[in-house]
Amino acid sequence: MAVLVHFDAHGRWGETLVCEHRIADALAVLGLHSGQVPVREDVGEGLEAACDAYAAELAELRQRLDVHSMDRLVLRPGHPGWARLRRGFLAEHTHGEAEIRLFLSGTGLFHVRHAQGFIGLLCEAGDWVSVPAGMPHAFDGGEQPDFDALRLFGGTEGWVARPTGAGRLRLPLLDDFVEQLLRLNGQALDEPE
Repeated sequence: MAVLVHFDAHGRWGETLVCEHRIADALAVLGLHSGQVPVREDVGEGLEAACDAYAAELAELRQRLDVHSMDRLVLRPGHPGWARLRRGFLAEHTHGEAEIRLFLSGTGLFHVRHAQGFIGLLCEAGDWVSVPAGMPHAFDGGEQPDFDALRLFGGTEGWVARPTGAGRLRLPLLDDFVEQLLRLNGQALDEPE
């Protein structure tokens, strides 16, 4: 289930939304779209296996975006290149084409800049989000990434990130974001022994 948090221009935590319809309405005002699909177990490895498992859902998403390219990004804890990849994902950037990201498993956090500040959108398995071309955003998979996502692009160079020059946004990263959500709900993360 997705969670959306509004941040002001200074990065202060604001309204928190957990209702799918309220999240969709808030995102639509900003030009983004989101939704959920049923999660499939044992999808198999590779892009083709994911496309086969989610064929019906992908057909519906393709109606939203004229897809020219697609890839599958799978990152697990201990990934040797994560530190380098994470730096790139965390630097605010845009893409020349629209993108839809569909989470097959795991969790990821998008930060999106808009006229009044920022939003943080936490996505989990089954969530998808559509980011229009040119929208400034960043992404985090946490200290130990654990997600599997399909990325659908409206062009052949959609994966090319164009840095905005803003660098890393001063907003909570995935692990801190989740910890704050738990605190707001009166829970706390168990500390490792």
